[in-house]
Parts: sequence; C-alpha cells; structure tokens
Amino acid sequence: MTDFHTIRLHGPWTARTVEPQGQSGDYPSECRLHIPSDWGDWLGHSFRGRVEYRRRFGLPTQLDPDQAVWLVFEAVDFEASISLNDIELGTMRLGDDPFRVEIGNRMQKSNHLKVVIDLPAEADRGVRSTEPGGLIGSVRLEIATTS
Repeated sequence: MTDFHTIRLHGPWTARTVEPQGQSGDYPSECRLHIPSDWGDWLGHSFRGRVEYRRRFGLPTQLDPDQAVWLVFEAVDFEASISLNDIELGTMRLGDDPFRVEIGNRMQKSNHLKVVIDLPAEADRGVRSTEPGGLIGSVRLEIATTS
C-alpha cells in the first residue's frame, strides 16, 4: 500500500505584478503572502493582469532515491503557468482538476518554484467573476511512502 507524506508550501510566497491589463493607478510592486489566498487585499478586487508568485523550498530530508515526489496545486484563478528550477512543468486553469506532476528527478538541494497567474479582463470565470484572482488553492509536495 502506498501512502503520502505531505509537505504544505503555504508560505511565505513572494508575489509581484508582471503585466497589469488596462489598469491605472499605483500597485505595490511586491508582496509577501501565504496561500491559499487571492490578491484582493494586495491589489484590489478589480485587478486584471499577470502576477508572478515565487517560493523556495529545500530538498526534503531523508528522501530515498526511489521515492516519488509529487507537486500538487489544488486551484488557481484564472490561468497558471508552473515551473520548477526554470523548467516548465505545465499549466492549469480555474475549474481544472488539481494539477499534479512528479518532480523527484527535477529537485535540487534548493528549489525555486514559480507560478505566473494570468487573469485577462475578458476571462469567463462564472461565479468568481467579481472575485480577485490568485493562488486560491493549496500547494503541496506529496512524498510516496510504502508501508
């Protein structure tokens, strides 16, 4: 039977605006925050554009070479591009199933996770149409353990 040891990557994250779309006004250039959360308190509910989130984490201790390590994103709003150590891992959108990718062979002693969230003004977001965007779901590592 395979179980998972979970390491939550909730914070702190550094976020910065990359490309405000048709926005006027001054936006703070950078923010430190914990996730899951949206960017409402930082950029306001009406912000549309691109925001880059970054977080570092170390190689989990006592990791066996044959153990699988999965990176899991529960939810984003609206569209996310995800990379680890400058290697593109994939994308996900609001409403998708959780994004899950095996990263055991891509991890280093020190790891750099980058997520760029894009929320275009014309995005059809259903019930979230008046809500701010961001990393609105949990982010975690799942390490396979056998018992």
